[in-house]
Amino acid sequence: MKDKILRKLSAHRAFAYIPPFALMMISFHNDIEHDYIIWPLGISIVLLGVGIRVCSTKHIGRRIPTMKKKGKELVRTGPYAIVRNPLYIGNILIATGLSILSELIWLVPFFILYFFILNHFVVLYEEKKLLSRWGDEYQTYLSEVPRWMPKVKDWHGAKTNSFTWIRAVRAEIPSLSVILFVVAIFVFKDFINHIK
Repeated sequence: MKDKILRKLSAHRAFAYIPPFALMMISFHNDIEHDYIIWPLGISIVLLGVGIRVCSTKHIGRRIPTMKKKGKELVRTGPYAIVRNPLYIGNILIATGLSILSELIWLVPFFILYFFILNHFVVLYEEKKLLSRWGDEYQTYLSEVPRWMPKVKDWHGAKTNSFTWIRAVRAEIPSLSVILFVVAIFVFKDFINHIK
């Protein structure tokens, strides 16, 4: 039963982002109007998250729909050498930055907790799948590389593969489109708030 729930959550995790972002988009309750702090901080955190996602995609590859064939080796280079879930860390950072842009600063800790818990459950499910696929090699990886807190001293250089930076950025275009859409809504929300 638990595995079934985690599988469904993993498969439909994008929909779990809708309720908190819908709340951020429509709520003006106790929003903070310090644009000179909120916007640079929020955008910086979003860009950090996007950078982590693009770098992770460069190393893992296979993120463009035409590249979804199963990889032949476990990726342990780049961000995957220092933390097991850099894509999800990027997601959490992007969601955090966007929640700051909502100007609902009092809700940001709850949003961070929500996004972390959501991604943590997805990771638990995916780790089981990867363990069954890669066996002892993945078990060694689990014991050497932390799930969430990066061990920066273990950074391994760039993986020599044919997945270029351009392809990595292209693979992230759907995510970037959603991010830009949300930012545009927050800009509009801020505009509406200023003309009240």
